[in-house]
Order: sequence, then C-alpha cells, then structure tokens
Amino acid sequence: MMSLWIINSITRLRGFWVGPIMLVIGLGILYLGWQWRAHTQEMVATMLPAEGRVVEMVPLADHRGKTFFYPIVEFRTAEGQTVRFQGGTGSNPPSYRTGARVKVLYDPQSPQSAVIDSWELWLPSNLLIGVGGFFTLMSILLILNALAALLQLGRLLGLLGLLGVLLLRRKRS
Repeated sequence: MMSLWIINSITRLRGFWVGPIMLVIGLGILYLGWQWRAHTQEMVATMLPAEGRVVEMVPLADHRGKTFFYPIVEFRTAEGQTVRFQGGTGSNPPSYRTGARVKVLYDPQSPQSAVIDSWELWLPSNLLIGVGGFFTLMSILLILNALAALLQLGRLLGLLGLLGVLLLRRKRS
C-alpha cells in the first residue's frame, strides 16, 4: 500500500518537466492568439462599415474533393463605387443565401479587400486564445500537483528520517 503511494507520488513529479514544457507551449499559443486579435482589431478600426448583399454562392472543392460554398457579396462604398468580393470562409451547407443582407467592413483605400463583419472574423484569434489558455491552465495544475507530491514525499522522508534517528538512539542505548 505504501509503495503504491510512493510510485503514485513519483509519477506525479513528472509535472516538473511536463508542466514547464506545456506552459511554454500554452503561453506561445496564447501570445499568437492575442497578436492575431490585436491585428484584427487594428484592421477593423481602419475600415468603414457598409451594407452588402449576397449575390451568388460559389461552390469550390477543397483538396479532398469536398465542396464548400463561398458567398459573393456586393456593396457600395461611401463614394458610390459598387464592389464585389468573395467571402473568406466557405461552408457546407451554405452559411448565406443569395439575396441575404450582410454587414461589410472595407478599407477605403482598397475596397476589394472587404470582409463580412461576422463572428468568423474573430474565430481564429479566439480559438488560439482558448487553446493557449487551456494549455497554460493545465500546465499550472500539473506543476502544482507535482509540488503537492513533492511535499507529501518530503513529509514521508522526514518521518522515515525521524524513525531512523529513533531506531539509532534505541540501538545505542
């Protein structure tokens, strides 16, 4: 029973080397997510809003042959120029219907680089932040678990040392 407890404690000590590795990975992913989010915020801050209309859904096949539908959106700039662009995210089934109205964000210097203002704009950064946060949290828990195991082992070793001292004193007497 006692040896199983010691083996379990020693196994938990692996958190001292796995935890820091996971912490570095988690913090790296978290940093990339925040950078991506900051870039998206800067991009959105320089863009102007407009209302667009989905004029077509274009089917495109990926490298595995699966078909995704991409919206073709048309909108007018503040200067009255009509612009058409393809949405950056395809889906199957289609996320939009032909004729649907969508919010558009565009750069006045380059209206062709417009984007549909939706949750998909923030998805990559939010995924990275979520995964990075999960890795960071798990690594901290691994390190704390290893510290708890070390304290338990230290207590056991302290008791064994005390028992040894008592046995030595008895033997001398």
